[in-house]
Amino acid sequence: MYVVGVHGECQVPAWSAATIGGVGIDQALAEAGTTEIDRKKLADECKRRTHEIRREKGATPFGTGAILASICASVLLDRRNVRPVSHFQPEHGCCLSAPAVLGRGGIVKTIPLPLAEEEQKVVAESAARVKREVDELLEQCKAGAW
Repeated sequence: MYVVGVHGECQVPAWSAATIGGVGIDQALAEAGTTEIDRKKLADECKRRTHEIRREKGATPFGTGAILASICASVLLDRRNVRPVSHFQPEHGCCLSAPAVLGRGGIVKTIPLPLAEEEQKVVAESAARVKREVDELLEQCKAGAW
């Protein structure tokens, strides 16, 4: 499953696009004889995981290093594989995390996710928050606050 938008409290788990073995999660769970998963609990755990690792270990260098190595290999070796990376989203006017094909030229293509209406709304709210924060930082820089 992809988590899109902004990492942390504003991140959006893309449940509507989640699959198990290429089969939509709801269908896959039904075929397995269950439809019960606590999506809110899983989403909250995903949000807290980095904070818990940082609290216990003091940092998260190995996870970050592994992800960066994978992204670099995708670009340097022109692998054209899909990775969730933050990049400019024209429809939101800012950078947000979304799945993208990575190759020698960097981001070759954004992979559109079929998000549910509520997920789209939360991503748009997350984007608006990012834009506000970036605008505030730019104003501070212009004012010499840095």
